[in-house]
Order: sequence, then structure tokens, then C-alpha cells
Amino acid sequence: MKRRDFLRLSGCFIAAAKLSTLPACGDDGGDEPKGVYEFPQGVASGDPRATSVMIWTRVQATSGGNEAIAMTAQVSEDEEFGTIVVEQEVTVDASSDHTLRLLVTDLAPGTIYYYRFVAGGDSIVGRTITAPADDDTTAVRLAWVSCQDYEAGTYGAYRQMINDDLAAAADEQIQLVVHLGDFIYETTGGQFQVPLNEDLEPIDMRNADGSARKIDAFPSGGGTGEGETEKFAETLEDYRHLYKQFLRDPHLRAARARWPFVQTWDDHEFSDDCWQSQANYDGSGTTDEASQKRKVAANQAWFEFIPANLSDAEGVPGVTNEASDFTATEVENVPFDAVNADNFADEANNAAAIASLTIYRSLRYGKNIDFVVTDLRSYRSDHTIPEDQTYESAAFFHPRTALPAEIVRVMDEGNTANDGNPPDTVLGLENTRKERPPGTMLGAAQKAWWKSTMQNSAATWKIWCNEMPMMRVGVEVGPAGILLFDRVAFCDAWDDKPTERNELMTFLKDEGIGNVVVITGDMHAHFAGTLMDNYDAETQVPVATEFVAAGISSNSLFSFFEYAVRGQPPGLRDLVTFDATEFGGERRLENNLNVMLRYGTGAAQVGAATGDPAQILAAADPNANPHLAFADCNAQGYGLMTVTPEGVEVTLVTINRPIEDLGDAGQGIAGTATFRVDADDAASLTAPVFTGTKPFPL
Repeated sequence: MKRRDFLRLSGCFIAAAKLSTLPACGDDGGDEPKGVYEFPQGVASGDPRATSVMIWTRVQATSGGNEAIAMTAQVSEDEEFGTIVVEQEVTVDASSDHTLRLLVTDLAPGTIYYYRFVAGGDSIVGRTITAPADDDTTAVRLAWVSCQDYEAGTYGAYRQMINDDLAAAADEQIQLVVHLGDFIYETTGGQFQVPLNEDLEPIDMRNADGSARKIDAFPSGGGTGEGETEKFAETLEDYRHLYKQFLRDPHLRAARARWPFVQTWDDHEFSDDCWQSQANYDGSGTTDEASQKRKVAANQAWFEFIPANLSDAEGVPGVTNEASDFTATEVENVPFDAVNADNFADEANNAAAIASLTIYRSLRYGKNIDFVVTDLRSYRSDHTIPEDQTYESAAFFHPRTALPAEIVRVMDEGNTANDGNPPDTVLGLENTRKERPPGTMLGAAQKAWWKSTMQNSAATWKIWCNEMPMMRVGVEVGPAGILLFDRVAFCDAWDDKPTERNELMTFLKDEGIGNVVVITGDMHAHFAGTLMDNYDAETQVPVATEFVAAGISSNSLFSFFEYAVRGQPPGLRDLVTFDATEFGGERRLENNLNVMLRYGTGAAQVGAATGDPAQILAAADPNANPHLAFADCNAQGYGLMTVTPEGVEVTLVTINRPIEDLGDAGQGIAGTATFRVDADDAASLTAPVFTGTKPFPL
């Protein structure tokens, strides 16, 4: 076999399939004894292209030894491995935590392959699928997922996906899964990392084998987060520990063994609400913390456990691939605040930590799709309104949530606000960003790459794999004026960076780039809506469509808002929830957050006063997020998408609450909402078609 490259640290080999086939080599190891080795985190494959795919495993000795282990990797077109098309001998050791990443090339397009890893007499098998040929217009079926907090819920959503896929016709089965981040959560014992019942009360939760669903203690002991019980990962061994524990889950392992994944990260792979190498907690919950060492450790662990093709990636023709494999990097935790003209902190340790791994990239998937995979954490600027300002001002309820829209807009514009004469204050708050450049989510280099990729893509559809909600989700003052200011709901997402969002969406409009669909995670809720060129413009032009899928297991957006308004005045709390049993309903805490975001604060007040869906809809404000077609803020689940040259069909799937591991039965589906977008018409998003239970107030 041709072995073109070897990276000892990552356990990564590059292998090319022979043009001729090889005979099968017996029964997984001949006379070697079984039980000497095991593969506790299963197998996986990733970044499928027409002629290549990355395959992955982690092996260890059952005796607990830490020695190097020799393996054989094999790839076959049949499940019995009667004919082997790739065979490669490899050795892994402790430097990569005994993980192996193997890029297999010279494969056939649109083909199901089976792969296995053999160590001694022990072996493990996975299944993967290569991308269609670049000119293939056959329909593509994919799923996307995110947010799988291990301690908040089970992974029955994956089992449901598998069961439904096995029951589907061959041409309706899922070909790949896009994971949009929060594959792990870097904390354990946090305030919101508990399973909740329907009344949002903490409950005990067990795995199917009866074991407690808790993260084991960190090898380093971990850093102390908010409260005495919360701990966070600090070292490489801590982050490796999390991947290994999350991947003990049989449903997650089964999904990775069935489908190739295309992955990016969000914040919890490193640190909640992070930006560049800056964490946002040090125990107080209010202070940024320089965390370059943690960032490098998090990058290395992600690279070891996620089979992504980076340095060898092939993107859109004419666009330079900037993704690169992990490089071991020595850094120190040095505080930084100053930024350059691109709003990036040039402090040497920050720059080195970020440069240790670059993951933004694109993947061609037949004629129908170019996947545009971004990284919205490593290059973004700090949050627009500093945490200390939001904690000190009575105008705010939370440093990331429901922030006054005018303050966010002006401060995000930085030194360009008011035609280059930014005000000293905005709505009475000091403008601490007036000397800085406008905020950024992508950073200068990634933004230039994104624009070039969108311009040069020859695929019918550009599917942007985007970690955080892109569309504006506003909260208007409403008739009672409870909120004092019009607000934007989510200020860890793109609502915190409206200047750059306007730039990107206007770029699509001005360049005539159509057929852009954005798939998103992060928000622990389902949303569907149309992306406009500028949400502040008097006349807005539709340029793309966004679908946000709820998390696999993480607690819902509604649960966070409900907690945030506990103890607040009744009028404010009513905008989020009310006791539906007062109106003959079954729920004690009704999801009025749906109403506020989709139909306006006035309609939410009507809901709290009457509990009547008909009166709520009659009171709907047509100016309340008119681009938002659907909202379900109390859900767990995933998204399904079918892409053809003529259009895109999307189903947002809500599973039954994942607070009990139902084993191979799957979690069961509570309801679905299905949408369609036609080619060459960004304004064509349809109203949802439902099955099962509809979200309140529908």
C-alpha cells in the first residue's frame, strides 16, 4: 500500500486503495487470542468525498497497559469482507491516546464501504458512504445534529435515527450526518446539566444498564466553575477523558459506525461562550480568562477523536484550502485585550493557540451540494457588550440574552458607527467599543475564504454548516412596555454581530449568489426562517433560508428562559411561561416563549391571560420577526434534509423527552414539522406541515 504521510502525534496515516483487489485474509486475526484488545469508543468515519473518506478508531489493551499496539485496517465493498480493496498495517501509541485517523483514497463515488480494524484476534467493523460524483444530481439525504450534553439527557435520538433509517427504502436512507458542535460539554455538575421532567424539575437519570449518567471525575481534578459543584476540563487528559466517556454511549457509537460525519465545533468543545482562546468563566461567571493552554489541549483532543480531513482537504476549485491538521504548540496563559484592525488579538500565545488547528473547509457532495463548514469561535471578537456592563446595569437580565437591540447595533459597529463618529453612550450605557473595529464572527481570513467559496461554488446548493443562529430573533417592547427597549434574544449568536451579518447577506445579494441554505444548532430549539440582507433596512430582500435543529439531549431553550425569569415580576415571567392548568390545560409550565418570539409580546400577554391559542393567534403582531416561520423552544431532536436540483425539503424532528434510556427501541418521535424551499427563490419557504404533537400555541 502507498503510505504518503505519517503524523506520529495524531496516529494519522494516508493510504491509497489499490486498483486491483486483494483476497480476504481469514477470520479477523487467524489464531490470535481474542480479548487482548478492545475498542471502547467504537469506530467512525468522516468528511466523505467522491473518492476518499477518513476512518477512525481507538484501541486499548484490556489489561490496561499503555504500550504501542499494532493493527491492520481493511476496507471492503461487502459486509463479509470477501474482497478487500484496502489493507494497511498501522501502529498507534499513547502519544495520540491510541486513536487512529486513516484517510483512505482512490475509492469509488457514491458507494457503501465497510471497514474494520484488527488488533490481534480482536476486531471492530464500521460502515461508511462516499460522496456522489461531482456531476451526480441524484437526491441527497442527510441529517444534522448538535448539543449532546451527556448529563442532561440520553442519546435515544441517535437510536431513533438509526431505526427509522433501517426501515426506510434504500433511496430514502441517510447518506451522512452533519454535527454542528457541542459534541462534548467541558463542564460537569453545572447548574443546567441536570435532566428535567416536564415541569422542569431535576430528576435522577440512568443509562440503560442502570449506571448513573454522570461524568467521571477529571484526571486533573478540573477547574472550579460557577458554584462549588461545577468542574471544567483544564488539561489534555481532561478533554480526552470527556470524549472517551461521551463515546461510551452505545447510541452515539452506533450512529458513528453507520454514517460518515461532517463536523465542526461550537463552544463546549473548549469553553462555554468562548471567543478566540478566551474562556468566559473563572468561577465568578463575570470575568474573561486567558486560556491558551486549554485551547491547545481542546484542539488536540478534538483532532484525535473527530475524523475530519483537514490538511488534505479538497475544497471548491480556485479556492485555497486553509484547513490544517493539529500541530503541537507550546503556549502560556497570558491575558490579552488589545485587538488589531481585524478585531483579532495578536498576543503571541493567543495567535499560536488558534493556529494549532484550522477546521473551516468545504466539501463537494455530488452536483447538488457544496458544504461550507465554518468555525465561529476561534476568530470571533469578544461579545459586543462586555459582561461587567450587563451585570451592573438594570437594563439587562442576563449578559447574553435579551439585550437592547440599539445598544448591540451601535456598539457592534465600533469605530464605524455614526459615519465614523461613534457616540460616547448608547441608551445611557457607556460605549466601550467606540475605539474598536466592527465585531466579527468569522475573522478576516475566514470571511475572505467564505466569500470566495460562495462565489466559486459550482454546486446547485450551498449548505452552510453554521454553529449559531444567523437570523434575527427580536423581542419587541410590546403594548405594556415591560421590556423598556426592543431587544435581540440571543447575543452569543449572530444577533451579537449584526454588522458582519449584514455584510455577508448583502454580499450574497449583490453577487447574485442564490440557493444558500443555512443549517444551525446551538440554540436547543427548532426554528425555520428566511435570512434577509439587512434586518434594519426599511425594505428587506430575502437572500437565504435557515433551519435550526434542537439538540440531541441538552436542556431546551425554554428551560433556560424559564429559569432566568424565576423571581422576576409576574408581567415579565408571563412572557415566557404561565400555569396552563388554570385554563384546563395539562401543563403547569406552558411554553409561552414560542408565542413571544413568533407572534410578539402582546400575543404572549394574551396567552398568559387566556391560555387560548385562538386568541393568541388573533393577537399576533405581523411585525414580530416576520421572517420567522416556525419556533419550538422546548424540544430535543434533529434535522433531516433532502436536496434535489429543484428544491430542499427539511423536517425538524422532535423526539420524546430523552430522560429515560429506552435502549434499542429508540426514543420515539413526538412530532415533526416539514418545510420546502424551491431552487432560485429565497422567499419560497413554505409553512410547516405537521405530524404528531404541534408546539404551543399551534
